[in-house]
Amino acid sequence: MGLTISWNLELNSASIDEVRDKIAHLRKLALKLPLQRVEELVEIEGEACILDKHDLQDPHVFLKLRGLKTTEIALNSFSAVDSTYLIAFDSLPGEGCETAAFGLAAHSAPLESVNDWCWTGFCKTQYASNPQYGGMQNFVNCHLAIVRMLDEAQKLGITCDVTDGSDYWENRDINGLVDSVRESNLLIAALTGSISNQFKKTDAKIYAPILEYPNFEYLEAEGAREQGGLGELGTWGQGAGEPGAGE
Repeated sequence: MGLTISWNLELNSASIDEVRDKIAHLRKLALKLPLQRVEELVEIEGEACILDKHDLQDPHVFLKLRGLKTTEIALNSFSAVDSTYLIAFDSLPGEGCETAAFGLAAHSAPLESVNDWCWTGFCKTQYASNPQYGGMQNFVNCHLAIVRMLDEAQKLGITCDVTDGSDYWENRDINGLVDSVRESNLLIAALTGSISNQFKKTDAKIYAPILEYPNFEYLEAEGAREQGGLGELGTWGQGAGEPGAGE
């Protein structure tokens, strides 16, 4: 749970060399942006691309996961196909943010000289707004860095289908981006606080990134006030946060 930006990338009829050049170009841009970490370019093929989701020691497990191609096999039923060639790199936009991987993967067998490529990526940026990580400025930097990368991918001829929980991808409104994460912080703080209260008399432990915010109690109180008090969890609406609530 949390404000997330996700993307599906597609590039049709491209050679391995063309894809390598485009992803290397994106990595060079990532190195110029104020990202906390940019990993090395990874290029694997054949059996090395097969995902074993139980092998968490595999250094490329998450890249393989994002390189899977989902195909519909029946009504509302899907299957994931391993890639046969993958070129990608991972990055960490900033403290409190999830990692963001960019790449392309082919799924043809045998691999032809030109192929269709795709990629699925996502990054929860909300918790970069934790004040101990730099607050709202850190969040904005992380979110905008990802958008900048996707903008560049489009310039390279890669089709980008983006879903942005803040709507910033569509409207490019910084004030709206800030308001969106403030509202999300208030809502999640109030919801987390309510759930925690329900489990106080049990041995259950609640973990949520919002609990790590040094101003969590303020966010919880403001969130509950904005929602008009907590009734049934499922009846909550989307309330608007007060200025400064997420900082």
